[in-house]
Amino acid sequence: MEINPINLKRNKMKKIFKSLFYITIMALVVISCDEDETTFNTLNYPEDAFVAVDGGDITVLESTTDPIDVYVNYSNTTAGSSSEVKVDFTIQSDNAVEGVDYTIVDNKTQLVYPVGQFVDKVTILPIDNFIEDGDKILNFTLDNSSVSLGYPGSIDTGKAIVITLTDDDCAFTFDDLDGIAWSGSDNVPASQAGPNPTQISTLFDGTNLLMNGLAFAWLTDTSYWDEVVVESEPVIVDMDPVTGEFTISEQFLANTTWNGAPQPTYSISADGQYFSCLQLMVVNYTLYQGGSVLRQFTETIEY
Repeated sequence: MEINPINLKRNKMKKIFKSLFYITIMALVVISCDEDETTFNTLNYPEDAFVAVDGGDITVLESTTDPIDVYVNYSNTTAGSSSEVKVDFTIQSDNAVEGVDYTIVDNKTQLVYPVGQFVDKVTILPIDNFIEDGDKILNFTLDNSSVSLGYPGSIDTGKAIVITLTDDDCAFTFDDLDGIAWSGSDNVPASQAGPNPTQISTLFDGTNLLMNGLAFAWLTDTSYWDEVVVESEPVIVDMDPVTGEFTISEQFLANTTWNGAPQPTYSISADGQYFSCLQLMVVNYTLYQGGSVLRQFTETIEY
């Protein structure tokens, strides 16, 4: 078989490169100097077995619906793992209360590693209290085990982390929504000449929160429905003053004309939510004409 001298040269170069690479790695492992000597000791399992939190501090929004998984690894050899290992943990806080600000899934109080298992986790679910009351700080700490806690040779590294539940609530009153002009768009499909730019206003008369202009963007779109509003009334919005969630019960919306001819009366119902921190509102409405459902769209507006 003919040997290509170019390939032979390339193979030799690759071997030289790999040799230099491994020599460099070994040098980094054993390197030391007078000013800062670093020593890498081999762990002797099972005597040096340990458990440590996988990862660093965690920060999430208080309103998140995603679980917080705190993974804790058990470091040992398969042969060394000859009996079950249990590790306690604590969650301490100066301003958060379990069951009020967060819950621990399945009321878990202990990490358990059966023979041959090396990973376990604690799952925490934040509870959004919809109150502007600052961040909640949870101090998660490993405690009380037959093996070492945290990474070997470190000071508490891997033994504890801080979990921050960031407050994303912004208190508001209905007075704050009085006289607000909102703008945004609806989700009307292109087949109906959408989406349409929307203009909505909110008022507070001292008793009721009112909304004016809902669904008008679709009704008056000259590229599609093309009607003219000749009579309308603001609709009453039943909003939770804490969560911002609201409903609009079915009620009169408007009378219109098309090409000058009066059309059947429109009424509307809706649900949605006001996100006060974002100054944003999402309205999912159902439009009725002559008592029957005509269209269902969503308007997303902000100010």
